Amino acid sequence: MKKSHLVRIAVLALLLLLILWLIPRPSAAAPADPFEQRCERDMRPTIVVRTHAPDFVVHNSLSSRVLTNKGAYTSAGEAMMGMTSSSTRAEIYVDGPALVDVASGRECIAPRIDVELSYHPLDVYVAREFHPMSCSYRAVFEHEMQHVKIYADNLPRIERRVREELRQRYEARPLLAPLHQGLDMLQGQIDNWLRPLITAELAKVEVEQRALDTRAETERLSHSCLGEVAAQMGSSF
Repeated sequence: MKKSHLVRIAVLALLLLLILWLIPRPSAAAPADPFEQRCERDMRPTIVVRTHAPDFVVHNSLSSRVLTNKGAYTSAGEAMMGMTSSSTRAEIYVDGPALVDVASGRECIAPRIDVELSYHPLDVYVAREFHPMSCSYRAVFEHEMQHVKIYADNLPRIERRVREELRQRYEARPLLAPLHQGLDMLQGQIDNWLRPLITAELAKVEVEQRALDTRAETERLSHSCLGEVAAQMGSSF
């Protein structure tokens, strides 16, 4: 091989080394925080969400006039044949052990969140104008059972939604906070985020309840039992 070829190869090799040396190299990744690693390894959340199917109590002692005054969504001039009244119970228990790093002034919390949603026994009213053994009573009662079913059917949906939201928020990693502030931070998130979410989901149920009580449904009920309902309610329809 000629000397000129050797020189050319040597020059090319040097140029290649120079180019490789000048190419920017990615900086080494910052070492993982040992405290955060311990938190993610050891501090796992516990999330429990439960609901209970609603019970109900039937009342037949109040007149249509009284029920109309009690009704939250009664239109002017309407007389109520029946009504289903609800009261929600939402209990949220919040706790969580802490892992403390005094050197950095931090702690991490493994959230323990227990949510229990239910309705106090629903009050199902059938106006006292309807005798319990009559066809009209059964017609109104069956309508009110549709309201009970809406409450019962929506609880599992709300349970799934709440569980999913909690898992998305807390299962990926533990809650990091300044020292001695983790539980307060967790409680604040529950009060300012979770409780409004539950309230919004329960409000959707009430929208569905109102949608059941259409004018067409009222007309159907009033003319059921061969007109018995309308006869007992007088000219209310």
